[in-house]
Amino acid sequence: MLTLTFVPTGSTPANGVLLCNTSRSLTEMNVKFNHKRITNVENLAIQVGNGQAAYARDFANWRNTLSLTVRRSQNFAGTAFADEEAAFAFTLQQPTSFPTAGILQIALVGTVTNTTLWLLNCVVETITLNDRLGVAPSFNYNFNGGIITNVSPF
Repeated sequence: MLTLTFVPTGSTPANGVLLCNTSRSLTEMNVKFNHKRITNVENLAIQVGNGQAAYARDFANWRNTLSLTVRRSQNFAGTAFADEEAAFAFTLQQPTSFPTAGILQIALVGTVTNTTLWLLNCVVETITLNDRLGVAPSFNYNFNGGIITNVSPF
C-alpha cells in the first residue's frame, strides 16, 4: 500500500493534500526515483600537463526526484466522479490545487514493511494528464525535493 500526502510548508499532515492511497503495485504505477548530489565542475587556470585542471566542487546538498502515475478511479477507493464532465473539471483544476513548497509524506505498507518517509524541501514540479478514460483520469506527478528521512519533521 502506498499513501502520498503533500504537506504545505507551515502546515501539518492533517491539513495535507492526499495525492495517492492505493494497494496497486509500485511497478504498475510507474514509480521512478533519482538521487543526485549538486556539484559544479570548474576549469582552473593552472596548467597540468598539456591541459587545464578541472575542479569538482561538492555543494553538500542532495536533490531527489520522484515521479509516479496515479489513476484517480483506482488509487482512491470509494471515490468516483459522477460523470466524465466532473472528471474533466477535476483535471482542469489540478495545477491550482497544490502549494509550491512543502514535505511529501510517503507511507509504505507491505506484507513485511511498514514505514513512513518524508521528502523534505519538496515542490510539485509538474502534474500532467497522462490519459482520460471516462471517469478515470490518470496523472503523472513529478516531485523535486531535498533529503529523504525516516525521522518525522512534525
